[in-house]
Amino acid sequence: MFEFDDIKVNYPLGEHDFRELRRKGQLYVDKTQYVARLVTCEKFVFLSRPRRFGKSLLLSTIEYYFRGEKELFEGTWIGEREKDWEKYPVLHFDMTQTKGLDAENMNTFIHHCLEEYEKSYGVEINNRLSDVGLRFSTLIKAIYSKTNKQVVILIDEYDKGILETLDASESAQEAMSAELRAFYSQPKATTKYIKFCMVTGVARFGSYTLFSGPNNYTDISMNTKYAAICGITQQELNDYFKIGIEDLATEMGWNIENTLSVLRQKYDSYRFTHYDILVYNPFSLLNVFNENKVGNYWIKSGTSKVFVKYLTRSEFDLMELKALWVDQQRMEGKYTREDSIPLLFQTGYLTIKEVDCDERGNLLYRLDIPNGEVRNALVDQLMPLYMGISDTEFTIKSRELKRKFNSGDVPGWISELKSMISKIPYRLFNPGRQETEEDKANSIIRLEKTYHIIVMMIFQMLSIDARSEMSVSGGSIDMVAQTNRYVYVMEFKLDGTSEEALAQIDTNGYALPWCADGRTVYKIGIVFSSEYRTISDYQFVKQ
Repeated sequence: MFEFDDIKVNYPLGEHDFRELRRKGQLYVDKTQYVARLVTCEKFVFLSRPRRFGKSLLLSTIEYYFRGEKELFEGTWIGEREKDWEKYPVLHFDMTQTKGLDAENMNTFIHHCLEEYEKSYGVEINNRLSDVGLRFSTLIKAIYSKTNKQVVILIDEYDKGILETLDASESAQEAMSAELRAFYSQPKATTKYIKFCMVTGVARFGSYTLFSGPNNYTDISMNTKYAAICGITQQELNDYFKIGIEDLATEMGWNIENTLSVLRQKYDSYRFTHYDILVYNPFSLLNVFNENKVGNYWIKSGTSKVFVKYLTRSEFDLMELKALWVDQQRMEGKYTREDSIPLLFQTGYLTIKEVDCDERGNLLYRLDIPNGEVRNALVDQLMPLYMGISDTEFTIKSRELKRKFNSGDVPGWISELKSMISKIPYRLFNPGRQETEEDKANSIIRLEKTYHIIVMMIFQMLSIDARSEMSVSGGSIDMVAQTNRYVYVMEFKLDGTSEEALAQIDTNGYALPWCADGRTVYKIGIVFSSEYRTISDYQFVKQ
């Protein structure tokens, strides 16, 4: 093993195998206390977490624990307490290894996995069995018979095939579900031969009937005891990443407090239970400290385009990206084209920000975008598709908008903004019901807020310092955006006039907080048209 003076910590980028991680001396955030609780208290377990959150490493850790590889756990919580280290046969299925594009592809992959385990355990099974379920159950029983040991089954990313066929036809989706159902139903059918079974995925367990007898599984996804089983808590960040934090602070010229604040705003605030336990995205943190710079790493790790297309073709509403209250049933439900909230929560684009109860004592959750990185990911992935343009074209338009914004060219950047908004499909501007006068009044408010969100998302994607509905002494400003040279104070109107918008800025003194800070202040009244769904008029004056 080579050593380099500039490598202080060996970060496990892309390493999901616990044995390889430990043998290479890579950083390991000890989660074995959770493993001990799982294997002691549970038998059939399901865990849902967003992609790149450490589910694969968790299952790998469990695998080597049951294989009895004691030396790998030296210095860990479980390594200091386990005395027996009894060995069990383990069947570990990583469903990410298949493209999962259709049922036939999935069938071929599962048969291949079963054949490899048949060879590994020296079990002879009629490999002409076409039913993957029958072949799986036969393998479990045969291993138990040969080893006189119960079998451990680990299934990673069980819903890979489901997520990859979200945009396919209903018949293709059902064919995929049928194929997986035949395979996944076997652990319960062979329960007396099973020591422990754990399934992980993005979609919540209750979303699909892929498992026989779902009550047989304990869904720990929102169990407070396992709130931090994946992800990095603030305490773990402080304990395990001290060197990385110090190096990043030195590189960026920040103090430690500012560095932690940036990391918190960019990568923290994922919350999966009603307890206020927050975790960071581990994938992003590892990349930050390995490269010693802040970046949008989660989006670069390969989010499925199918997922994005699914949202654009569903009844997805941009208003859903603002804070909203939902009940637990909706959060855990199966996502449909009519309701994308479960998908957004389960994939990590929304997270729990606050918890309350209704009058009957049922839990209610306020959902919102977790952090800056996810906000950027949403814009980068969704906006080009909504506008019907390529990523390259969107990048060109965005850069031109920012160049004009930073140079104080108000007509220029508003023209670019108008062009970008005009390409968004009409259906995205959902006015809501309009049956009564009250509905119509609410519709105006809803459409105005929709424009706020769109403009804010574009600005945030461009790393423009912008704040929406900012409170000042005179009231609430629709939006303030700033550079080191310019301050843009904006008031939006739907089907109004730019004169009215400017008058509101002056009457309420919205621009006063910046009149003496040395920068050029622009007061801008912008009018959006409900008919044409873009900017129809604007005026601006220099303070």
